[in-house]
Amino acid sequence: MISNRVFLGMLLALFSVLPSMAAPALDAKGCATAYEAGQDYFAAKSQIEFSDNFSVAYFGNYKIVTVDRPYPGGQPEHYVLVQCGTPSPDLGPDMANVPRISVPVQSLFSGSTAQAPALVTVGGLKALTGVARRDFIATPEVIAQMETAGVVEYETSGVVDIEAVVAARPDVFMAGGSGEAEIQRLAATGIAVVNFADWQDTSPLGRAEWVKFMGLFFNAEAKADESFAEVAKRYAAAEALVSGVAEDDKPFVLSGQAFGGVFFAAGGKSFIAQLIADAGGRYIFADNTSTGSFEIHDLEQLVTRAREASVWIQAAMTYRSLADIAAENPRLAALPAAQAGEVWIPDALKGPNGGVQFYELGTMRPDLVLLDLISILYPEKLPGYQRVFNRAITID
Repeated sequence: MISNRVFLGMLLALFSVLPSMAAPALDAKGCATAYEAGQDYFAAKSQIEFSDNFSVAYFGNYKIVTVDRPYPGGQPEHYVLVQCGTPSPDLGPDMANVPRISVPVQSLFSGSTAQAPALVTVGGLKALTGVARRDFIATPEVIAQMETAGVVEYETSGVVDIEAVVAARPDVFMAGGSGEAEIQRLAATGIAVVNFADWQDTSPLGRAEWVKFMGLFFNAEAKADESFAEVAKRYAAAEALVSGVAEDDKPFVLSGQAFGGVFFAAGGKSFIAQLIADAGGRYIFADNTSTGSFEIHDLEQLVTRAREASVWIQAAMTYRSLADIAAENPRLAALPAAQAGEVWIPDALKGPNGGVQFYELGTMRPDLVLLDLISILYPEKLPGYQRVFNRAITID
């Protein structure tokens, strides 16, 4: 079984440099009108710079995409993307069961709201024919597409309706990085299941680079690359605003929220922890090794550490005021950050249906998220800045 990127390197070595040829003729759907052996069908080729969870290799009329961590505990997955109008390659028995997908795809079922802004960026909206839950989506362009194109909703009960997906026969079912049994059953029907596992990346720019992943399925590398390059440039510019702050002058930050008596804090190796560091903050749980969130069951442990924090971010969306925190837990309300009104919730920007844009646009635009955090930690560095995603509690 192929288990890592070594295979791609070996496969690349088997191919000589392709000769320079005229651009292939394409029809209205982006398919080749004729096949010519040796022709390079992908003029634009993405280079992956920040993500450590996906890669792509190009071979004339097809490309092989690899997702190293498609879901927690999952083995690496490969997808063969073949230029439509050209023959599917013979890649031997090791690749016999790898999904073969004709690109650009003409129909796609989307399993994660994080895919929405990426679809818009690469020009793939018209191909969107299915979504998990309509009411979870906040991106206006996607909502408009759903209203005009009769897009199938296939997970209204929280479980994938396999029959509905199979009946629609999309070119691609783009899951959200899930290894759940229904997804595995769907793959067994012959539907090409692809995992958009951006959340398995632990850096903000690594997650944002998944716009390039989406672009691969629409032969839209140029659009995706241009968009990401601008985001990366803006992110670096934002970082530069706080690069000169001395370590001892950086404020301590708490991130997370309580639920059912347990406090769920961002892991010390998570993208949230990276954002705090890049914004010139010191995360109170930076020594934690989790890349996701971790649970704190001992409230005394939390309060002891959180007393250092002058700012609390990613707090519960149910908080509108200090009184709301006090009603939930007086000890949390007594924290210095809460008493100062420095409790921030990332739900200020919502879509037409009330969906929170932080979980969609925020994923693709970490530069905006970073600017929000810098304006919270160092308001003097961004005078007059209007925060995009974050609002603070009231203390009166």
